[in-house]
Amino acid sequence: MAIDLLKKVTVIIPKEKSIRLLQSINNLGIMEVIDARDSLDEELPFTRYETSTEEADSYLYKIDFILNFMNIFYPKQDNFFKSLTPLPIVTSTEEIDRVLSGYEIEKHYLYVSELDDVYRRSERLINEIEAELDELKPISDIPFDLKDVSSATHINIIIGYVPKKNLLYLERIEDTLERFAWEEIAPDISVEKKDDMKKDKKQNEGHVRMAFAFLREDAEEVRKALSDIGFEEIQLPRNVENIADRIQELWLNLEKQHKEVAEVAKKIKPLIDGQYEEEGRRHLQILKAYWTNIRNRQVAANKALHGKWIYILTGYVRVKDKDTFIETIEKEFPESVIKLEDPSPEEDVPVSISLPYLLKPIKLLTEMFGLPHYRGFDPTPFMQLNFYMFFGICFSDVGYGLMLSLMGAYLTSKTKSYSGVNNLTRILLYGGISSIIFGALTGSWFGDLHKPEYLGQGNILHLLQQKFVVLDPMDKTILALIIALGLGALNQFFGIALKMYGALRKKDFIGAFSDGICWVATLSGLLMMAGKVFGDIPNKIFYTGLWLFLGGAVGLILTQGRFIKNPFGRIAGGVVSLYGIVGSYGITAFIGDTLSYCRLLALGLTTSIVAVAFNLMAGLVRDVPYVGMALFIVVLVIGHLFNFLISALGAFVHSMRLIFVEFFGRFYEGGTRPFQPLGFNSAMCVVKKEND
Repeated sequence: MAIDLLKKVTVIIPKEKSIRLLQSINNLGIMEVIDARDSLDEELPFTRYETSTEEADSYLYKIDFILNFMNIFYPKQDNFFKSLTPLPIVTSTEEIDRVLSGYEIEKHYLYVSELDDVYRRSERLINEIEAELDELKPISDIPFDLKDVSSATHINIIIGYVPKKNLLYLERIEDTLERFAWEEIAPDISVEKKDDMKKDKKQNEGHVRMAFAFLREDAEEVRKALSDIGFEEIQLPRNVENIADRIQELWLNLEKQHKEVAEVAKKIKPLIDGQYEEEGRRHLQILKAYWTNIRNRQVAANKALHGKWIYILTGYVRVKDKDTFIETIEKEFPESVIKLEDPSPEEDVPVSISLPYLLKPIKLLTEMFGLPHYRGFDPTPFMQLNFYMFFGICFSDVGYGLMLSLMGAYLTSKTKSYSGVNNLTRILLYGGISSIIFGALTGSWFGDLHKPEYLGQGNILHLLQQKFVVLDPMDKTILALIIALGLGALNQFFGIALKMYGALRKKDFIGAFSDGICWVATLSGLLMMAGKVFGDIPNKIFYTGLWLFLGGAVGLILTQGRFIKNPFGRIAGGVVSLYGIVGSYGITAFIGDTLSYCRLLALGLTTSIVAVAFNLMAGLVRDVPYVGMALFIVVLVIGHLFNFLISALGAFVHSMRLIFVEFFGRFYEGGTRPFQPLGFNSAMCVVKKEND
């Protein structure tokens, strides 16, 4: 069984040894601590053990503060594969002790806080300066001082944009008002501008910059008239007399603030580098993992109960670890009392999955969908063959499969310390092997690169292609489609069989019959009758299918509505279940899900056709004088590398979809929380064992 059996364990020790008990359990890393109150009578005279997480929270805040400030100036640069699969830090107890004793977190926090104050102030000033520069850009070249505008006592002067097509209407406004003047302010090309001072967009979009003068008592009437012709006023800045001088002053201030920011970046750099490259950031991440573990221990302590003299801690331990757990606790705490029991059916039991080494990678997909229920069964062993087969068909090319296998093997050798990432790299390795097999069977070797017109007569790829090819889907597309649909139908029946298996494990014999046998009979009969429509089959097969279909349909009608109390509603529910509205399945769902497997053929053909297209493009440039062969190789490398990446991604996504939707939907429900023992190791940081 892939799902590990768990034991519920309760440890009772003298109250004064509670802290040491948590330290021992944390060092073991095999017990998940749960709320002890859930296991005891509410009336018992025990109170919850309260431990403050304030110290740990304080350290975590300071560490995150420093890390985030570092990332502002020097974001951590990861290569492509690390960005796809972030890896935890692998450390040792010696390094942890060295970091704890040598890294002055308080000193560095105060230092970074001072730098942060300088940086925030400079950033605020930079934003203010840039905002003011943006305001001054449209009027940076006007030929008069703003004090001439603001000093007028009886006249208003405004500046703004008017669409060129509306300039004719200005004369009408001038005719209706006694004192109204306007003038175009053309751009002054002689004014030298900074590189960052962009050209006036409004004037490039069919607008004219204008200045208008009018009596103050006419302001309301003038503004309404200007608004009617599309006038957009430029808000003139206050307390600015000479615009050119102000802009020069702003540029000097902006340069000063940028220098302040650069100086902050220079000062933070030594904290990142440390003595060795990225040592500072690494030490902070180790400290973060350490204090996160301390906080988890304090949270676990709050789940315990205590009386006047005793301390009670409860949790789960895997059966395979219980002997180690009991031996360690009894050795360190001879006076302890340990109680082991099976979890009750009502408990929310976490799930831990253990698998043989070869089957372990696909567990990654199960975890992505959701872990199985504790008393259910793990689907991971049952989707090994179909997932790799689907991937191999979608990515069926010997050359691409070999590339993927080599990449997977290399990454696997580099990620042995990271179980989660290692599982992903081994999926790539095994998927590449499957692609090689199906590529050889379908005759795709970098598309049709094996042909003599590319590599010459008698080349090794052509000889191998001719030896192993069984079915070329581009020549026999209909047959390949039938095979893909056949695989889809078989996978549907496999899912129904697993539904029966799950019901039998629960001793639900009615469910196994109604949701399993009845559907197998109905769908098998449907397929046998369909053979009469699409081909000439013996009448014996047709009538056998008819009786299977009728027998299964009657069974479904009588059982699919078994949870409905009303007898007539029960029969009606059974009838509509054939369609798939209610019940565990449906004929339409079977047909639709089976048709989804056409994507196996579509993706396999796409991989080959795109490869063939790049081969054709490369062949066209090979005859170019002098550089033809070089161009031929470049086009092949770039084209096939692109096709390799995009097709591998498509093969993985669609194979995963066929598992999650068209396969899991038949029998599987996930969503259980994972087993999380108290310990230092996490997705953030792991401690290297002595024998690693």
